[in-house]
Amino acid sequence: MILPSSLTNMTEWTFVGPMGPLVPETLSKHPLIAVDGGAHHSPRLDIWVGDADSYTGKVNCDHQYKHPVDKNQSDLALALSFFGENLLYKFHFWGFLGGRKDHELFNLGEALTYLENHPESQIIFYGADGKISFHLLGAGDWKFQHEGLFSLGTLKKVTVKMTGECKYPIPRSTFVYPLSSLGLSNIGEGTIVLKVDGPVFIYYPEGK
Repeated sequence: MILPSSLTNMTEWTFVGPMGPLVPETLSKHPLIAVDGGAHHSPRLDIWVGDADSYTGKVNCDHQYKHPVDKNQSDLALALSFFGENLLYKFHFWGFLGGRKDHELFNLGEALTYLENHPESQIIFYGADGKISFHLLGAGDWKFQHEGLFSLGTLKKVTVKMTGECKYPIPRSTFVYPLSSLGLSNIGEGTIVLKVDGPVFIYYPEGK
């Protein structure tokens, strides 16, 4: 699928998922793409995509893309397919946590798969309290600030080097295997420097 021409140069987006709650003002300033039932949680939308299994009302936007219920991709995967350009995207995922665990896991999987092909982009998942729960990063060199508990993980074998202000650095490039406990329960103390050759997620148990 292709974005409407008026939106093709926009690089920071808010994806609105079905779990809600209402999109906060800080995220509403970006273009908004609702994934099916996400239409419940924003009075303004730029794009709606889905199969209408979690939203049956009238969608309040000009650009609507309805798909059959029987398909081999999730509605989120279809929404991500709009963004094939080689741009540095920053996606805010609102309303994709707090439901079925399998949905949460597969949402993370789709997001990490997207970053496999768009390594300079990043995706942020928010909890219902408005705090950041997951920060997903593609291959490359990154810096992030955090004070408190965090875990670093991946769904594929990735080489990781992590230095800076954290309790348990990884000072030399090291293979981190899928959901390895090597990255579990670290403590940030300021600026953390990360070098990875594949997509990873940072999880903040207490939010950020």
